[in-house]
Amino acid sequence: MLKLSIPVQEFASHLLKWYRENRRDLPWRKNSDPYRVWVSEVMLQQTQVKTVVPYFEEFLRTYPSIEALANAQENEILSTWSGLGYYKRARNLHKAAQIVCEQHGGEFPPDLSQALQLPGIGPYTAGAILSLAYGKPVPILDGNIGRLFSRYLKIEGALEGSTLAQLRRFLVQLVSEASVAESIRDFNQALMEMGALVCTPRNPQCVSCPLAASCIAYEKGLEKTLPQPRTRRAVQEFHYTVALIARGEKYLLTQNREDTFLRGFWEFPRIQGPPTSRLAENFKMTHGLHLKVRKRAAPVSHRITFRKLNFHPVLVSLQSPEPQQTFTWTKPGQKGYPVSSYIQKILKSLES
Repeated sequence: MLKLSIPVQEFASHLLKWYRENRRDLPWRKNSDPYRVWVSEVMLQQTQVKTVVPYFEEFLRTYPSIEALANAQENEILSTWSGLGYYKRARNLHKAAQIVCEQHGGEFPPDLSQALQLPGIGPYTAGAILSLAYGKPVPILDGNIGRLFSRYLKIEGALEGSTLAQLRRFLVQLVSEASVAESIRDFNQALMEMGALVCTPRNPQCVSCPLAASCIAYEKGLEKTLPQPRTRRAVQEFHYTVALIARGEKYLLTQNREDTFLRGFWEFPRIQGPPTSRLAENFKMTHGLHLKVRKRAAPVSHRITFRKLNFHPVLVSLQSPEPQQTFTWTKPGQKGYPVSSYIQKILKSLES
């Protein structure tokens, strides 16, 4: 059974004092509006704070309320999100906003079970919104917090399976304590901030840590070896040939309606596999385009979670009449035509 080595009140006191003296001035901390908290937490999933800040500010200017987001078109939202990555987050945020407006009067539900029914809302995101926006004594557990407690409590083994479940139970009990529950907004943010600034993945700043005196890993010199790495999902690798057909500053793009990880985005026409001698024939069969190959460009790689996508750009000229309605001539990234960042990678590689 996991247990703090000092009284809960003392642990909370050290942590809260440090947070109030060292917390960063971040735009989503200006107030505890549930919508602002929600958007920030979704954006911060697997994305660094410095990357999120400008996107968060632009997103709130474009969609200042849940109603504004719910009423927007998906392609508009993807355009605003473009470059932030992990686009399923944006789609789920849009769907959830529509449900909140239809079923909850435009207010994010303060009930945990109802929150967990929304698309894209898991235990961490629900806990963050309910605790930071509503002051509910709900625990949160992300990579930063898991790492902090793995060291502080000297949890041996990777944080997965029964070990992870044990830590979740510990946190549920911890936030139910009065000294924590009464300051849950600052307490949960303090844990996140500690993990981000002090108890970092590599070279933790233990000399600056307000909890170092009672940290078991620090006492035993294990702070750089814990937590043990989790089992990693195998990377799946894919190859695509993409056709770059230019007209001035515009390119011929088509909307992806198939891949779950790039669905809804506008892309260069592409086919599966690296370039072959049958390249022009394959593009004609797949897209109905009559192309003449001019030049092959350097491949570009792009990671989406566990997928590694390898794009092989080919500069071509269009030999057929104007393409069908599924295509458009546009400058990649133009409003209303969202593109994945891999498109910009390809264009940038052509300049070098």
